[in-house]
Amino acid sequence: MTKQPEKIPAEATAEHGEVMIDGPDGLALSLTPDAARQTAHSIDAAAREAQDQPTGAMPSDNRRDSDTTGG
Repeated sequence: MTKQPEKIPAEATAEHGEVMIDGPDGLALSLTPDAARQTAHSIDAAAREAQDQPTGAMPSDNRRDSDTTGG
């Protein structure tokens, strides 16, 4: 069974010049301010793209799954 997407958002705080991210299931991450900004931009872009996709959609590149030649 595939794990379902998490519905509980992560929390971000600033501590000692770092961005700390705490999330469900023990998620913990420390980022520099620049890395946090880039991550936030990437997450926002991915969320916008995912919002326009049907639920449960798989990436269009599934060549590995359809390759039955073994090679």
